[in-house]
Amino acid sequence: MQSIWRLLLFVYNLLLIIVAGMAVAASIGRPEPVAYIELALSTPQNRIIVGLVGVILLVVGVLVFLSTIKLEPRAKSVEVERSLAGEVSITVPAIKIIIMKAVKKIEGIKEIRPVVTNGADGLQVYLHMMINPDISVPELSKKVQDVVREYLENIGGLKVAEVKVLVDDLNPGAKTSNG
Repeated sequence: MQSIWRLLLFVYNLLLIIVAGMAVAASIGRPEPVAYIELALSTPQNRIIVGLVGVILLVVGVLVFLSTIKLEPRAKSVEVERSLAGEVSITVPAIKIIIMKAVKKIEGIKEIRPVVTNGADGLQVYLHMMINPDISVPELSKKVQDVVREYLENIGGLKVAEVKVLVDDLNPGAKTSNG
């Protein structure tokens, strides 16, 4: 796709150079560019062809224009602090790493998948967990919520609105991993 885009840009720039050269030649009084334009527009078939070429050049020009002004997407981040000195933000992947570090300290969790969103009241954390079947779900969930909240507030400097836990698949035969 990259080579097709380059070829398209090359052809577009070449045609733009030709049109610019014809405009300069016509402005200094050369009769050839005007004669070429009159010849190109002399028959209905030629007008259709010139119109189609014009539409194609217009579309390519708009695409080139949009590609040059397209802003790079910023990594989703959460503002930690804003002061006169500036702004401090932390990205969502970094927040997930903090969560994974916090959860590694808790025994009985086989796997965890965090989802982080930034709400009006602070960070909203959703944890989808697989745990060992012989662990008390309410106790482990409370412990995870407390540890994750503490880590995010102390290490990340983030305000945590809520930590929701979904415990899923207590199958002891599932593969064990911690991240």
